[in-house]
Amino acid sequence: MSGRLAVFFFMIHLLGACHVREAPQRYLFLGHPYDWADTSQVDPRLERLDYSPYKEIWLGGDVCARTGRKPGNMEYLDSLFDFRRTQWALGNHDYDFGDPETILRYLNRPSFYVAWEGGFCLMVLNTNLFHFFIEDPPQRNCAEKQAQLDMIRAVTDTIQKASHLVILHHHGLFNELKVDEMGDTLKAFNFNPMLIRATCSPESNITRLVYPWLESVQKRGIQVVLIGGDVGMQAKAFEFQTPEGIWLLGSGINNSVNRDYAPDYVKDFSPDKVLELDYAPHERQLSWRFVLLEELIKKQE
Repeated sequence: MSGRLAVFFFMIHLLGACHVREAPQRYLFLGHPYDWADTSQVDPRLERLDYSPYKEIWLGGDVCARTGRKPGNMEYLDSLFDFRRTQWALGNHDYDFGDPETILRYLNRPSFYVAWEGGFCLMVLNTNLFHFFIEDPPQRNCAEKQAQLDMIRAVTDTIQKASHLVILHHHGLFNELKVDEMGDTLKAFNFNPMLIRATCSPESNITRLVYPWLESVQKRGIQVVLIGGDVGMQAKAFEFQTPEGIWLLGSGINNSVNRDYAPDYVKDFSPDKVLELDYAPHERQLSWRFVLLEELIKKQE
């Protein structure tokens, strides 16, 4: 074979390899992004962001203070985030204020579901179906609650080829496991209940029931990562790894609140952060970083 032909075939092989090797995909997670001054808007700074560099936008809930109250809110959010490439874990401000069916009809999807992201599995939960109080859970929406628990069990029982199981949720989960080296409980989420039930059954303690399922996924070599959006009032970012290797992340913003009239439960007025994630399909690696929102805006301008 002549030298020119050898170079030609080498270049064909190299181009083919480059074609197979997929570029990393970038995702943006936004938690608690509503505008404190307008119940039908997101934080105005988010309207200045360019979302085109991201494969998907992941919403961690409480997108507007009264998301489901006006059908026009969905058109506004769709124009901003493009729901064709948005995953949304509903928050209590999305679910409780107005008709949540307004949101779900517009999204054309259920309130909890699973999606394949070309290398990892994404599970989106509706934590509004959980019960966060000491007394026994009320006996309503029991079939829907059980269906969500069944989905979690089915995925954790059968997942095999995924590199990661990423779980989007709103309310903080497994809060009793978030303990620092001194034994103190970390309370980064806006709401930090220790007893959470998944269904109408008093025996459906989330940590006792569901965490072992996630632990079994982790033991099979599939990295489990939970990302919660009910964050921003006590902290802007949260990152914690359990002894079993499971990552618990949280991200949220609140700088649109008026400091002079801020409620007592708003403790953190530091600059807001958002969460960027990169997934490299060829290496099967997921990485993330918390980014200052103002710096991201300046970088894009």
